[in-house]
Amino acid sequence: MKTKHIFWGLLFISIGILILLNNIDVLHLDLTDIWKFWPVVFILWGISYFAKNKILKGFIAGLAAIILAITLFGFFNSSYNFFYNAFTLNDDGVNITFDSSLDTSNYFESYDSNIKKCDFYLTAGAGAFVLHDSTDNLVSAIAQGVKNNYEINRTNSDDKATVNMKMLKRHFIFNDGHNRNRTFLKLNTNPAWDLNFDLGAASLDFDLSPFKTDNVYIKMGAAALKLKLGDRNEVSNLTLKAGVSSIDIGIPESVGCEIRCNTSLSSKDFDDFNKINSNLYRTDNFDTAKKKIYLKIDTGISSIHVTRYVSSWE
Repeated sequence: MKTKHIFWGLLFISIGILILLNNIDVLHLDLTDIWKFWPVVFILWGISYFAKNKILKGFIAGLAAIILAITLFGFFNSSYNFFYNAFTLNDDGVNITFDSSLDTSNYFESYDSNIKKCDFYLTAGAGAFVLHDSTDNLVSAIAQGVKNNYEINRTNSDDKATVNMKMLKRHFIFNDGHNRNRTFLKLNTNPAWDLNFDLGAASLDFDLSPFKTDNVYIKMGAAALKLKLGDRNEVSNLTLKAGVSSIDIGIPESVGCEIRCNTSLSSKDFDDFNKINSNLYRTDNFDTAKKKIYLKIDTGISSIHVTRYVSSWE
């Protein structure tokens, strides 16, 4: 058997076994830091070129494959901690625990009752982003990590406001090996919103159900997204562009919903949606519902779950 066949065969077998054991909760090893040893693969690969014995070559190639599989698995474990340990979710919402060793900064733009519509733009790098609560201001935010790391400005035109919030230094803060850039956002419930998020590698927990959202645009890198949309608008549009991500979206049962997706390499679980064609899904009540939500999803290799819930506004 050729050495390259041994290498690739054992690599895929090893990765498959590790993922399977992890999924069924059999594997309890802490491999968070082992990914740092990936250069050993190159060392073994180099040694194999000096070995003349085919059996020894095959053994070294197999060992390199197993080590590479473990380091890749350790890397994704490390990435998981990076995304998910910035804050804790439970059935009641988000547990926010501030770290006294990190700086906290406050930002806001005041609300004017003449404002009927607001465009909000958030541009940031890696971190955790939470949007759950309302505020008497137009926009308010608490950021933890680098001190005064955002700039925020606002322009008004008649009854419309535009707020831009931009992260200045897009590096991230580590504490105990986990990302600690965290931004907690609040919006006023009165205006109709166009929300635009351009983010890097991120954890996002957004509950937009209390707000009148005309358009929501989210662009993110490798990310974990938990998003809840509401039914306060006649028509709402969500455009989502993501890299390798875990995506969980909640839609009110009373609203007709259409999903257009470019997700050929992704796992899709669309509860109570009818498949119209390979890229188009609709709810049973799409044609008859007075309110509609349109989703456009464009992702890399991702896990996408869209569920329907009973809205508290009904």
